[in-house]
Amino acid sequence: MPSSLFPLSFLRPNRNYPLAASLAVLVFAGWPVSDAFLKMAREAGVPQGEILLICGVASMATLFVFTAARGMLDHLKPNRWRGLVLLGLLQLAGFVYWMAALLRLPLANMYIVSFLAPLVVACFSSVILKESLDWKRWAAIAMGFVGVIFAVNLHLSQNDGSWLPYLFLFGNMLASATQMFLLRLVSDKEKSESTAFYSRLILAMGGILLCSFTGFTSINPSVFLALCSSGVLGGIGWALLAEAYKYAPAAAVAPFQYTQIIWGALLGYFIWGDLPTPHLLFGSAIIIASALYLFQQEKRISRTMPRID
Repeated sequence: MPSSLFPLSFLRPNRNYPLAASLAVLVFAGWPVSDAFLKMAREAGVPQGEILLICGVASMATLFVFTAARGMLDHLKPNRWRGLVLLGLLQLAGFVYWMAALLRLPLANMYIVSFLAPLVVACFSSVILKESLDWKRWAAIAMGFVGVIFAVNLHLSQNDGSWLPYLFLFGNMLASATQMFLLRLVSDKEKSESTAFYSRLILAMGGILLCSFTGFTSINPSVFLALCSSGVLGGIGWALLAEAYKYAPAAAVAPFQYTQIIWGALLGYFIWGDLPTPHLLFGSAIIIASALYLFQQEKRISRTMPRID
């Protein structure tokens, strides 16, 4: 599912790096499973509107239960609707782009372009916030984009449309990076529970709007269960990642995001028989190395979170 990010302006108890790492591993193993459920639903012909609605409601319910269990329902109270609506629209746009590419690519390939998001946020911060980036960090950003070229390995002059799903993924990545950047600006105004919950509300509302034009179709019970599971995994992932970021800084937790390509490759192989290409593996290594360098150098990035479903 497309990236969704939220700030961490809340509790910072004692550090517990092994616990944070364990939670992050669970999250980034669970999200590819969520994406596999989405891919199955798309292959079953479920319209995008119904996918948006079901996943949005299931994820909202999970977030509500999580927040209530912690006795923090007041954290769902919004402070500035304008910012929340903008974040939700970015979430919606990213999700639509993600689903457009999901049918056309192996699962492992889906994560390649999204790995650029932290690099793009660094660019936004430099250009818009005038944050200083030395030449080494600019070189890391450039190498990340070079890694995508290696991983994708397309001849753009081809007329077979093989570049189109990567264009959708690029749109998803830009939406996620913009969301990540904006969350850095509103982290002191909105609770993380609020930004996550209302983004999914807009996701569900977007599904209702689409269904009002296309109508509702009957869904196989097993596919419906898969979609609900996808939304629940997204909500659980948010909860666990929020806990992980309470016990370790972003530079220690966020790099686990890159294990998604491993889980995506395994799921793609065992479910669809997909095998990662050497270009994909080599390009991924370049992107991950570039992003890890920035994670270590940019301490400000610790105020943001990686993708949430």
